[in-house]
Amino acid sequence: MREAPPFSKLFYPRSIAVFGVSPEGANLARNIVLNTLTCGFKGEVFSVGRTQGVAFGQKIYSSVEEIDREIDLAVILTPAKTIPGILEQCGRKGIKAAVIESGGFSEFDAEGKALEQACTAAAEKYGIRFVGPNGIGVTNLESGLALPFMPLRRDLCLGPVSILAQSGGVGLSYVNFLSDERIGFNKFVSMGNKRNINENELMEYLIHDPGTKIILIYLEGFSDGRKFVEVASRSEKPILVHKSNRFETSAQIAHSHTTAMFTNDRLVEHALRQAGCVRVDTMDEAIHYIRSLSLPPLKGKRLAVVSRSGGHAVIAADACGYYGFDLPEFPEEMLQRIRKHVRAGVIRLQNPLDLGDMFDLEFYAYIIEELLKKEDLDGVLLGHGYRKGHEEQPSRALLQQVVRLVEKYQKPVAAFVMTEASEKEYFRHNVRIPIFDSPEDAMRAFHLSHEWSSRRPLPLLKTGLDRVDEDRAGKILREADGEESLLLSQSIELIKSYGFAVARHELAGTAEEAVRIWRSWNSPLALKVNRPHLSHKSDQGAVKLDLQSEDEIRSAFEELQEIGGADLEVLVQEMTPKGREIILGGKRDDCFGPVVLFGLGGIFVEVFRDAVWRLAPVRHEEAARMIRSIQGARVLSGYRGERPRDLEALKDLLVRLSQMLVTFPQIREIDINPVIVMAEGEGALAVDARVILK
Repeated sequence: MREAPPFSKLFYPRSIAVFGVSPEGANLARNIVLNTLTCGFKGEVFSVGRTQGVAFGQKIYSSVEEIDREIDLAVILTPAKTIPGILEQCGRKGIKAAVIESGGFSEFDAEGKALEQACTAAAEKYGIRFVGPNGIGVTNLESGLALPFMPLRRDLCLGPVSILAQSGGVGLSYVNFLSDERIGFNKFVSMGNKRNINENELMEYLIHDPGTKIILIYLEGFSDGRKFVEVASRSEKPILVHKSNRFETSAQIAHSHTTAMFTNDRLVEHALRQAGCVRVDTMDEAIHYIRSLSLPPLKGKRLAVVSRSGGHAVIAADACGYYGFDLPEFPEEMLQRIRKHVRAGVIRLQNPLDLGDMFDLEFYAYIIEELLKKEDLDGVLLGHGYRKGHEEQPSRALLQQVVRLVEKYQKPVAAFVMTEASEKEYFRHNVRIPIFDSPEDAMRAFHLSHEWSSRRPLPLLKTGLDRVDEDRAGKILREADGEESLLLSQSIELIKSYGFAVARHELAGTAEEAVRIWRSWNSPLALKVNRPHLSHKSDQGAVKLDLQSEDEIRSAFEELQEIGGADLEVLVQEMTPKGREIILGGKRDDCFGPVVLFGLGGIFVEVFRDAVWRLAPVRHEEAARMIRSIQGARVLSGYRGERPRDLEALKDLLVRLSQMLVTFPQIREIDINPVIVMAEGEGALAVDARVILK
C-alpha cells in the first residue's frame, strides 16, 4: 500500500535538489533553479548534474548523495532512461517527494512505458511519492516555489485559485490569464502522466488547504472517475473542471500526450454534475465563472436588467431566457420616479430597463439600490457604456457605489461595461466586483453562480429497501456463470427479485402451451423469443404483440421458431395497460464503476437520446433529480390534461436498480425497456429486460 503523499514537502519544502543542471548554456533545468530563486523561495536550492561547475553562484553536485544536508524535494529533468537510477539515489538519501518533469515515457512508446514502470518500482521501493512524469512541475506562490522549466514572468499574482492541470501548457495559460485579470493563483500542479500522485489525492489536499478558495482542474482523462466524484462531493469549495478529450477524434492525440483514455462524455457530464462540480468548456468561461465567485451567490432565478443601451438590454433579455431566468415586472411607483429623470420620454420603461434617455448617473445608483431591496429579485444585470474623458469620473464613481450596494444587500450585480481597454484595466485593479465585456458573459457568469449555489451533492450510499431477494438474484446469476448474457426470462426474474413489478409471464415450448396460457388468462398476449444476444427484438421480428386469437398465437409462434429454431422456448406475456414508456439501464464503466441510466423509452430511445446517467447507488433525492433533468420531464408530470405519472414508483425503481448494480459486479450492462409508468399511485411495470454479463 502506498504511503500518503508528503504534501508539506511537495508544496513547502525547506530544501530542494534540482537534477539536470549544467554550468552554462540553454539548459532547461537551469530555468527551474532561476525561477525558484527569483520567485522568493526561502529554502535551500541545490543543483545536481553530470557536468561539475557552478550555476548561479552555487556548486553543481554530481550526485545528490554528495550533499550533506537533508533534502525535502527532488526535481528531476534528465533523459528518461536515467530517472530510475536517480530515484534510487533519492531513496538512499532519504528523499520522500519528487517532481519528474522529463518526457519520453508511456505517452511516447512501449520503451517509455517500461521506463515509467521502472520509475514506479524504484519509487515504491523507497516510499517516494512523485508528481509526473511529463509535466512542468509545481508552483506555490505562498512559499515562492516555482519549478517550471521555462522562465516565468515576474508579475505573477497571488490569489485564491489553485490549478491542477494534466497539460503543463494549459495550466500555464490559466496561470497567465489569472494574473492578467488580477485574480491570481495560489498553487499550480502540472500532473503530466499522473503515474504516482493523481488528481484525486491533490484535490483532497486542496479541499483542506487554507490558501485555496477555488479549485480549477484541467483533465484529459480520469485516474479513477468514481473516486473523483466521491472526493469532489465532499468539497465546500467550488470545483471547476475543464474536461477535454470529449470526442473519439481527439482520443488518439490525448493518449499520445498524457496517456489519457477516452470516456463517454455524456457520462462525464452527468458524473461531474452529481459531484457538485461546475464543468466549463473554455478558458474564457472558467475565468468568467471565477470572477463571478467574488459576488454574493445568486440564490434564485429572478433578475432585473438595467442597461444604457436598448440593444444590449435585448441581448441580455435573450440570454436570460436562454438560461431560464425570469424578468419580473417593476412596481409602477418605482417607474413613476424614474420617468421624472428621463429627457425625451420616448423609451418604454419595463424589465429589461433601457436607460438610454437618462444621463444622471447618481440616479442610476438609486435605481440599483431600489432593485436590490426588492424581495422578489435575486440579482441585477447592469449594462453601462462611456468614453474615456467623457463621463469617466461619474462612471467610475457609479461602479464603486455598486460595489458598496452589493456588500450592503448581499445580492449580486453583474456589470458589463463598454469602454476603452485602459478603463477596463482600471476596473481590474480598483473595483472589487467583476466587470464583464458583454451581456452574454455576465449572464453566463450568473448562470454558473446559480448552478454552484444550488448544488447539493449526495454521498454514494445504499438505502434500505424492502422486497429485495439478494439470494434469488445471486442464484440466477450463478446459474448463468460463463454465459455472455442472461435469457430474457432470467433477466425478468432477476429484476423481479429486486422488487420490480413485471408483466405476467410464462414460458411455452409449443404453440399449444401458448394457446393454453391465453385461454387461462383470457387476455391479449405478447410472444417473445427467449434467447440471449437479441438486443433489438422488435427490429428482428422476435416480438409479436397484441395477439387475441388462437390462430394469431399459432401463426406468431411458427414465425418465432423460424428466428429462434425449432427447439425455441417462447416467453408469453400479458399485454400491459397503456402508460408512459421509459427506459432504465446501467453498466459497469471502466472509469466510473457502476452507473445507472434513466430516460424516455420505447423504440425511439436511440433516436431522441433523452437520458441521464448517475453513479450508483443513487438515493431517492438523486433519482428525483434524474427524472427532473431530462428534456421530456414534462410528459411525466401531466401534459395536456393527462394525469401525472407515478414518479414515486419510478424513483423507487431507479434506487433498486442502482443497488443491484453495486451488489452484483458480474452485471456488465442492463437495459429495462420499456418500463410502463402508470398514473400517479398506480405504479410502474417492467415489460422487457436484457442483461449482459462480464
